Amino acid sequence: MRTERKNKSALELILRDEVQSLLDNFASLIDARVTFFGPDGTRMRRGKEMCNSDFCRRIQSCPHGLEKCQAMDIYKQQEAVRKRDVLLYRCHAGAHEIVAPVFIHGKCAGFLMIGQFRVDDALPSGATELEPFYRQLPKFSTEKLSAITGSFRTLIDYITIRELAVLQSDQLRLDIDRYITQYGHEDIKLPDMAKKLGKSVSSISQFLRRNYGTGFKELLINHRLRLAESFWKSNPEATVAEAAFAAGFQDQFYFSRLFRNRKGMTPGEYREQLRSGEQK
Repeated sequence: MRTERKNKSALELILRDEVQSLLDNFASLIDARVTFFGPDGTRMRRGKEMCNSDFCRRIQSCPHGLEKCQAMDIYKQQEAVRKRDVLLYRCHAGAHEIVAPVFIHGKCAGFLMIGQFRVDDALPSGATELEPFYRQLPKFSTEKLSAITGSFRTLIDYITIRELAVLQSDQLRLDIDRYITQYGHEDIKLPDMAKKLGKSVSSISQFLRRNYGTGFKELLINHRLRLAESFWKSNPEATVAEAAFAAGFQDQFYFSRLFRNRKGMTPGEYREQLRSGEQK
């Protein structure tokens, strides 16, 4: 049972629009609420925008009911993170829920939750006045619950493998790599990339130092040297000037100096090794 909590740290997580469609479809299949929460508990996406059940609304309206719900959510989320797996549990009011951590590059970036539902007809708490509302919850058999849990794992794997959920830092790195790959052979400057990515020059510079251990100029040079090597592997008869210009260097002599300093051999020596089959 969750309520929305706002915290800026949740903004670190980026969800693709496809996630909403997946949650909508999953919620429709099981007729239960499916929600994606950020690492701080902020609700980010909800399948079919299903609201709390009448049962949960009445439980949370009781004295300390909401606090108990939130405390149990946090406790079970932490347990799921420790186990690194889907966790089925019965809440303090007697309904069942499922929570699963979503890991991105080894870091827990959020949670997927299913709930609330029931596995029997009798309300464990014995609160007979709430039993009609408890019976309105969807009921899952043992077999169906097993199928739901397995499908839930598959859904999470799909979201992470397809990179439908990424951290902002990962997204920026992906954007930088794509930009360098696409435009690295052209006469580009740091302000060009910053503008294209919608960031300031200083923020990009700091990000490169922190995540790449280098600056824009070095990043570009290394990329262009790799381009030159790749060009020669496909065109072993090409001249030094042709490889330099194909990789984005405007001065073949500057390219030759860089190549020798970084590779420990001249471009011509590297080319000859390729021709003779000594360089893989």
